[in-house]
Amino acid sequence: MRTFISLELPIEIKTGIREIQDQLRKAGVQARWVKPELSHLTLAFLGSITPDKIETIGKILKETASQITLIRLKLSKIGCFPNPARPRIIFVSLEGELDKLNLLATKIRKELKKVNIYFDEKPFLSHITLGRIKRKQNLSHLIEEIQVKKVEFVANQVTLTQSTLTTSGPIYKELKSILLGIK
Repeated sequence: MRTFISLELPIEIKTGIREIQDQLRKAGVQARWVKPELSHLTLAFLGSITPDKIETIGKILKETASQITLIRLKLSKIGCFPNPARPRIIFVSLEGELDKLNLLATKIRKELKKVNIYFDEKPFLSHITLGRIKRKQNLSHLIEEIQVKKVEFVANQVTLTQSTLTTSGPIYKELKSILLGIK
């Protein structure tokens, strides 16, 4: 089963994401947009795991999450991977308690590595994906124009999620969910 570990986003952030996507659409950006209700902050993409790994991952999340208290974050600005001149992914970055967020991601990844559970080892960059660009577009001129409401939120829950890809988009199923800061 295809899985990832993420922080859940509150409804007001998902609403903010929809507003940002609407601005980008109106500006002519063509992308395969992430459904706002499916938005999350990925800490580690695991890819395919077997069901017997779920309990081990759950224990890692419980142990790691107990060491990190609630994380205060806010939406920051629009960005693109690899860059605005040749974007493949368009995202909104975050600001706030990024040290705590990075520590959480680092600890989870370290523990996964210890038990030989594969994950995508690209460096962790805190962002929320808005969409995947369909065709060549230079978005350099747009990046600064799009208004992002710097809505603050508290990340309080880390989740192991199964992602089933379908022609109408992914279907997510929560496998484990752990609150931060609970011993």
